[in-house]
Amino acid sequence: MKHIPEPHVAWLRDPGASVNRLTVHSTWRSRRPLQMLSSTWQVTGVSGTVAELIERTPHQRDFEATSIPGILELDDLWLRREEEARRAAEARGEPTADLVRASILRREFILDAPLKDASEHGWTMTLTFGGFTGPLYVWLDGIFVGFCADGFIPAAFDVTDALEPMHTHEISVLLMDSPACCHGLFREVSLKARPPAHVVDVIPQASHDGTSGSLRLRVECSEASNTSTIRAALLGEGQQEEIWSASAPAGEDLEATGVDVLPWSAEEPVLYTLVVALSDEEAGTQDTIALQVGFRDLTATREGLRLTGRPLTLRGVRRNECDGRTGLAVGLQDMVEDIVWCKRHGVNAVAIEQGPAHACFYELADQYGLYIIDRASTMYEPGPARDEAIEAALRRDRAHPSVIAWNVGEEDEGIRAARALDPTRPEYADTDFPLLSEVRAEELHYAPVTVAPSYSGVTVRNHMTFTSTSDLDFLCRVVEEGHETWEYSASLDVAPGETGFLEVPWPSSGVREVSVRLSYSTGWASAGFEIAHGSLAV
Repeated sequence: MKHIPEPHVAWLRDPGASVNRLTVHSTWRSRRPLQMLSSTWQVTGVSGTVAELIERTPHQRDFEATSIPGILELDDLWLRREEEARRAAEARGEPTADLVRASILRREFILDAPLKDASEHGWTMTLTFGGFTGPLYVWLDGIFVGFCADGFIPAAFDVTDALEPMHTHEISVLLMDSPACCHGLFREVSLKARPPAHVVDVIPQASHDGTSGSLRLRVECSEASNTSTIRAALLGEGQQEEIWSASAPAGEDLEATGVDVLPWSAEEPVLYTLVVALSDEEAGTQDTIALQVGFRDLTATREGLRLTGRPLTLRGVRRNECDGRTGLAVGLQDMVEDIVWCKRHGVNAVAIEQGPAHACFYELADQYGLYIIDRASTMYEPGPARDEAIEAALRRDRAHPSVIAWNVGEEDEGIRAARALDPTRPEYADTDFPLLSEVRAEELHYAPVTVAPSYSGVTVRNHMTFTSTSDLDFLCRVVEEGHETWEYSASLDVAPGETGFLEVPWPSSGVREVSVRLSYSTGWASAGFEIAHGSLAV
């Protein structure tokens, strides 16, 4: 049985401390058994010394219901129960200076059939907390299983030895108060199983020189995979066609050049599915994972960023993952709405504020097409805790093509840590982008195309980096006294970064208007959606 030390008060004085926490890995999909443990939990607000709360947590039985993911202040429950506990301590004459605020959360569950079967076959069981606001102590079936201070990157604990052979299991959590603006488990909680021989991490480096793609793939495997073989396959659109495949013994890198793929960009976010399988002659297939890969070449020069050889202009906003209604517990629909707003307003870049966003946000950015300047947690001063937060963020997000740079602060130690883990991306200082939450209600519009009507036509300027205007519709009309009196539709092929002229047989009077619209449907807008507008009064 793996030795885990007893929970200790001293860990709170070390912001980089973690116990039994597994190394963070890239985001992927797999067929491993998974059971979500979110939805309804039990909670109580508490106040006392840390030692008392640690002793009390696995035995606490006085609770009220709450929703996970969630923020406890939003229903006033945590503050009310904590205040009751504080007043009770004062009535007993206990010194309040030694008292701390915290919450105790509890959840009972029954293993579903796939996880129960995996547990009985000796697979490793992992309990993962997607996000939490303060230092976290965790017990499973009354056994202490782990501690973690930084909750902006998922914390996964090995709980294999703690799962008792019983029908109903119980998770107990002591969540300490923190300087964060919210208190709670603000992302999903889950229980996963993984086989003895399994993939630990996949680090793809996919580039494109403008003609074809190259791929360097490093696959980290468990110790039980010494005799296993890795097979990687790249699948095209619809996951029907196998574009490339290769095999190698576990621990060896795979490389490919001249791969017939299209480049990824925010304008044309072409993704391919990379499937990595671990197998053994006797055991057969042991583990399989899949992730989305985008091929792009990124370089940083004194003049700025270049993507696949072309200068890249960032038209961005800053995004702080915090909602006025739900706090840090931002749902998938909220993320989609943010990205759709960005795409409809010509925003091509998002700088992450304060700490790493939900893993789903990066997957959506890959899919819809956005450039992300990613950020590690800003809760810590320079030191071991800060370095650990940087490493965790980079390990989780470095496989995403949408992530084009890291914001790790200006400390040399942080920059060196980022470069060691990911030499393919530059470090990007704080931007002067506007804050997304402040401009959502405004008509902030970085038009990918600008149009200027004149007496003989329309001057068209294409601000896009990779895409011509050939698939856009230019709808010209004349308005007099509030009524449309004339209409003319045309197309014009203007190369990226160039200016063209559309001849238009305008009538002699009226307000001349030009609307640039999509001729095709996308994931963020239907055909006919307006992306630019210009007018001229005659």
